[in-house]
Amino acid sequence: MTVEFHSLTSPLASLPPQSLLPLLTSLLGTQPSLKASVLSLIPRPTLETATQALDSAANKLRDAYPYSNTPFSQPGSSTSFGFGSGGFGNNRSNSQSATGFGFARPPSTSAFGSHSASNQSGGMRDEYILSRIRPHINEFVAACQSYLPYFSYVSTSSSAASTSPKASHAAALQSQHKDRSHPTESFLFLSSLTAHVLNQPPLTQSALVPMILPRLIEEWKAWLDRVDQAVNREGGMFGQETVRTWERCLDEFAQAEGNGLEILKQLRDHWVLRVGWLVGRQPMQEL
Repeated sequence: MTVEFHSLTSPLASLPPQSLLPLLTSLLGTQPSLKASVLSLIPRPTLETATQALDSAANKLRDAYPYSNTPFSQPGSSTSFGFGSGGFGNNRSNSQSATGFGFARPPSTSAFGSHSASNQSGGMRDEYILSRIRPHINEFVAACQSYLPYFSYVSTSSSAASTSPKASHAAALQSQHKDRSHPTESFLFLSSLTAHVLNQPPLTQSALVPMILPRLIEEWKAWLDRVDQAVNREGGMFGQETVRTWERCLDEFAQAEGNGLEILKQLRDHWVLRVGWLVGRQPMQEL
């Protein structure tokens, strides 16, 4: 028995790490009865691990864009969302904050929409560019879907609606780790994911957003429901700087336009309506 076990583990130990997930997924697909046992052995990734995976996938996607040295606004600059590469906007000055809900918004200088796709493509056809970046779009979406269950407040009944093996595995993970994530931690993951999407070139966004926006909005709404419940029904509180960070980030996301991203403004408005009182924010009519 010892010899047989050693003969199995030696090849597994020699495999590169990136080969293990497809192998495990295939095993669970052929032996569904093992799912509960295997999932119980998988440790929950840290926020740092998850955001680093998003950073890596997002950077690969940006680098795959032809003429990627075209001056897109880079993460961390004064004209883009300051969430990429580990930053979450905590160091932004008040003068850099987006205009608050209920006030006229100045012309957008965010990364999205500031350059046309034709200017960024150097004259290349969109179809060619999309063929170059689509594998990296799929890789980014896969990274998002792999880590979302660990930071999710979405009910497992709705997330398990799909009958695909991947969706089933994700729902099982989500059920196992439900409520283990603190709302602040979930916010940091969701804001990092959202900022990476918004910091992509417009043509990349046009292909990426339809693949990820419905799930992303579902996650944001579930997060807001959890925060609403914590402060308005359970009497919980969050630190003022934490809530101010939420406010600044959501205000920036609310500037997004195109590909259905305007829904982020609705999300921000609902946040103000339900928990904006934490920082003295009241819903008002736009001027």
